Amino acid sequence: MFKLTSESEPKNVSSIPSGCTHTIFSFHLPSSIPIPDGIYDVRIGKKTADVDIRRIQHKSFGKVQFDPKVFTQLRYDKHGWSSHSFVQIKIPELVDASEATGREPRIPEDSHARDKAKDIALKFVNRLIEVTRHVTWEYWVESKRYEDLLSFQLSYWDGAKIYPVVSEFFDFPGGLNMSSDHPFDMKPERLQELRTLLADDLGIDPARVFLLNSKDACLKEDYRLAIVEAVTALETSLYRFIRLRCRSLHLSEKDLEGFITIIGLYGTINVTLRIVTDGFEQIDDETIQQCNGAIAIRNKILHKGFRDVGATDTEQKIFAIEKMMDYLNGLIAKIGGSNEENKQ
Repeated sequence: MFKLTSESEPKNVSSIPSGCTHTIFSFHLPSSIPIPDGIYDVRIGKKTADVDIRRIQHKSFGKVQFDPKVFTQLRYDKHGWSSHSFVQIKIPELVDASEATGREPRIPEDSHARDKAKDIALKFVNRLIEVTRHVTWEYWVESKRYEDLLSFQLSYWDGAKIYPVVSEFFDFPGGLNMSSDHPFDMKPERLQELRTLLADDLGIDPARVFLLNSKDACLKEDYRLAIVEAVTALETSLYRFIRLRCRSLHLSEKDLEGFITIIGLYGTINVTLRIVTDGFEQIDDETIQQCNGAIAIRNKILHKGFRDVGATDTEQKIFAIEKMMDYLNGLIAKIGGSNEENKQ
């Protein structure tokens, strides 16, 4: 950790102590980042932070006690069974401890305005994780979520002394439910669907899987992956509908391939969608434009290495894609596609 003198107790104050030049964020992660302990310079845009990371070994795993004199680490331990990381991030700017970003994420749907300090800390630690995976090939390491920062301390530094001003212990950004009911109760029809799919070995909708993956990527702050997964969900759902629509109209396999090719060539769904949905109620233009925008960003990510993918814009596009998928599924029901046929 940074070798500095500090005040003994955090003081929840609204003003920044005189003479301070840096902000320090301190927090525990649920698992370890697999790199040596030390301080790493991490740059994002024009900002550079000193990220000090230390491995904390746990005393036991289940009934197995670990020898504190020996390093004991489970391989591929993404859940932090054997160890976790303690992180301190020092940046050369003063962050108001009471300031919120003003952004209320739409994913998860019940989110509230996020804390600016946590957002900054998360960006730097996830950049460290991203580069660590790239260099070490430790593919199992995952980005951290805003919801993973359950305990957090913010301090200011004047060049010699640390002033802890805010400490949060057991903050639950994702919410904490307390009830006499089981937390995972389901509606009867949803539970019946679960039992039927499990008992009859039925296929599940791959488009929905990709959509769920995209929302999970948003939680992990990986908006590039979120866009890629969401557009894959869109294309899977759209191609399924086109196949069924062509069959209902007795069109040839060549016509089917032509419609799909148009989407690939132009990166938009406008023309194909209008043709294959002719005679049905049309979806709104805003949803179509959001879907086209998502396809364009996905193509830039894959072909040009595009990195500057915004959080709010990504969420809007995911919800537009979800709306489009609901629309297409409704049309599939109208033209009489069976569940198994729809997934072919």
